[in-house]
Amino acid sequence: MAVTKIKRIRGNPGNSLSYIGNPEKTRNLGLSDADRQALADIIAYAADESKTEKQYFTTGINCDVENAREQFNITKQSFNKTGGIVCGHCMQSFDGYEVTPEEAHEIGVQMARELWGDRFQIVVATHLNTNNVHNHIVFNSVSFVDGKRFHFCTEETMRIRAVSDRICRERNLSVIEHPEGKRVPYSLFKMEKAGMPTRYNVARQALDEAISVSANIEEFKSELKKRGYLYQFNPRRKYWTVTPPGWTKAIRTDRLGDTYTREMIQQRVFSNDIGVRMQRLQKESRSSNHYDLKRRIDKIMGRSGLEKLYLRYCYELGYLPKYRQNPVRLHAVLKEELLKCDLYSEEAKLLARYNIGTEEDLEKRMKSLTEDYSSISARRNELRQKLRRKMPEEEDAKYREQVRKLTAELKDTRKELKLCRDIRERSGQVERNLETVIEDRTRGKERKPL
Repeated sequence: MAVTKIKRIRGNPGNSLSYIGNPEKTRNLGLSDADRQALADIIAYAADESKTEKQYFTTGINCDVENAREQFNITKQSFNKTGGIVCGHCMQSFDGYEVTPEEAHEIGVQMARELWGDRFQIVVATHLNTNNVHNHIVFNSVSFVDGKRFHFCTEETMRIRAVSDRICRERNLSVIEHPEGKRVPYSLFKMEKAGMPTRYNVARQALDEAISVSANIEEFKSELKKRGYLYQFNPRRKYWTVTPPGWTKAIRTDRLGDTYTREMIQQRVFSNDIGVRMQRLQKESRSSNHYDLKRRIDKIMGRSGLEKLYLRYCYELGYLPKYRQNPVRLHAVLKEELLKCDLYSEEAKLLARYNIGTEEDLEKRMKSLTEDYSSISARRNELRQKLRRKMPEEEDAKYREQVRKLTAELKDTRKELKLCRDIRERSGQVERNLETVIEDRTRGKERKPL
């Protein structure tokens, strides 16, 4: 079973050529020094280009492996196409030890010749440094035949996969018959693994909550709507989609896992006991206890302007100490804001430190920070000019210490200026989110019986 991938390389093609030709990765660890020397002696007598597969499993097609970088550049210069994408890098990975290094290299060379061997210069290298034998194929982006550039497109990616699969079938190797398609991005995978909220696990939680209290699909839709989700459950569509609050891009429910396909959601909803409806009604009609205690929210409501806005937002996120909220009980529009808790906390501290209540106060602070930044930067530049001259060591050390302190001041000033700019850009969205939370909370109280 071979998996293929192709990507564009910009900059210097020598970097990719040096990587794939690294002897530590391509060396056949099964050969002794005597065997490698004997093989090298045989290859030295060979003049046929097809014999250029050396003990390091590297092969040049329409070029020499050792001089591939120069030959790539000569082709580009001859057609005056030296900028942009300099080469393509195709990877072909096999399942474990399904193939020997020799056979894997033969497959890589055969595939490269069939795909690009008639027009492009190519270097094929087989790496043995991982648990999966894999080929790296680097080819020039400019054709040595007509000077035309290689066209990177989806059709070419599909053609690479088709040729690779056909060659594997011809050699009785396994092939992935039904590729899964796109998977969850690696960054989201790492965040979910670390337990951080993402739009995917937040959507899973919202769907699970809605399914658990629904006895039919209409109730399920209603529960999603309460949580601020948009949905598209058109029966003529192959996939169901949901759009989290605050997002414009929809998520296919089947991307969330095997239990979130259209068929599985319907099965989970219809398998609920009719008593879930009564549980939901009881939960909505439950009256809350009221205590006349001084709370942190009372202190926050005593503030005004931007300071009050950001303190209230941190409170709703459960970030303020001693009054942490359960993330499961957060409003739907706030769950993904947990990712920015530290940022909102720093911004709230900044607003409280300088008593910034209005946008005019924020602009004045930004103007002051900009002036301070320019002044500190000018002083640091003067000291750096002095350090270029020869002077006693004590005086040199003194100036360097001053430069270090000014650099630290610049860093703090730059950080505050960035926070101020972020406050100016985010305050509108923060205010709209709070209005949504308060409106939904008020609507929920109005539904409760007296």
